[in-house]
Amino acid sequence: MSPASPYHDQNDDVLQQLFNELFREHEHKLYAFVVKVLRSDAQAKDIVQDVFLKLWTIREQLHEIGNMDAFLYRLTENKVYDYLRAAATREKTRQELWLRIRQAGEAMPDQLETKEYHTLIQQAIHRLPPQRKTIYLLSKQEGLKQQQIARELQISPHTVRNHLAEAFKSIRNYVKKNLQSLLSL
Repeated sequence: MSPASPYHDQNDDVLQQLFNELFREHEHKLYAFVVKVLRSDAQAKDIVQDVFLKLWTIREQLHEIGNMDAFLYRLTENKVYDYLRAAATREKTRQELWLRIRQAGEAMPDQLETKEYHTLIQQAIHRLPPQRKTIYLLSKQEGLKQQQIARELQISPHTVRNHLAEAFKSIRNYVKKNLQSLLSL
């Protein structure tokens, strides 16, 4: 198979060149805007990448955009709003999970000693997969924020968030299941 396809369109080259020029011209400005709002280098890079990915998917319509600066800033603002909205939802979910875990602990009958409850929690933590356990302990014992954990472990903040959510779910389920077993003894 030859490197140049008989179906290769010169328009593809023109679109690629236009896209590259737009990227070089706007990438740094958009990054500076996002990092100023979110104060997160990693998140700013992710959002700018998403903006240009979106731009690439609509590259056929680039010639129809009258004011590229305004278009890119609007697209970037929308991505930032989407991120903030999702972050608020994740934080609310995390707080609700902690509240449920605490309520389950407070609702324990007197027969179950606090020590036994904490033993259950430690057993649940011990059963977590290694990376999830590390992330959970960095968050709960070390008090690190998700961004700090992501930097320390050199993983994405999304991965940290997902591991924390799964850890909370797993711990809650383990405690709930084993709490009932202890109470029935």
